[in-house]
Amino acid sequence: MSSPAPEGEAADRPPPPRRQSWFGTITIALNAIGTVLILLMAIAVNLDIFGRELFNQPVPGVTEFLGLSIVAVVFLQMANTLREDRHVSNDLILAAIARKRPRFAAFFYGLFHLIGAALMAFIARYVFPIFLENYAGDYYKGTAGMIEIPVWPFMLIVLIGAVVTIGQYLILAVREFARAFGIGRA
Repeated sequence: MSSPAPEGEAADRPPPPRRQSWFGTITIALNAIGTVLILLMAIAVNLDIFGRELFNQPVPGVTEFLGLSIVAVVFLQMANTLREDRHVSNDLILAAIARKRPRFAAFFYGLFHLIGAALMAFIARYVFPIFLENYAGDYYKGTAGMIEIPVWPFMLIVLIGAVVTIGQYLILAVREFARAFGIGRA
């Protein structure tokens, strides 16, 4: 939800290359890990389908793995999705306001990012004790003796993803507030 470019700029000109920050590198790395996890999920589903059709034998644990992995993928890729401004949003009214009063709109974009950070903090605060409980209790998904998938790594992924997304929201909020108050070259 970043502010649109001023009206006088050429729309067909590519944006200037931005310097990669260490935090941006982290979001890209988490996104790549999420992509690899999606690939592993696709392989697991296909192996399960082929196992059922060819050998009348499903691959044990695929359902459990998919259930845990879907949430993990969302949190692995969330910060980079936000960083690249690819979140689904409906800001038609604010975008219209931004054309006439860009600093006013930037202030509200900054507020939206702060609210996003607060909501992610709420999620992280809620998930942290669940992660500790799963880790200490050695909880597993699956059928004992056949396949047991530990739950704590997936909870850790959710926690890490939430914390990194908080950081990304705060970076965006600072950028928008700087633009709103005319600080620097934001």
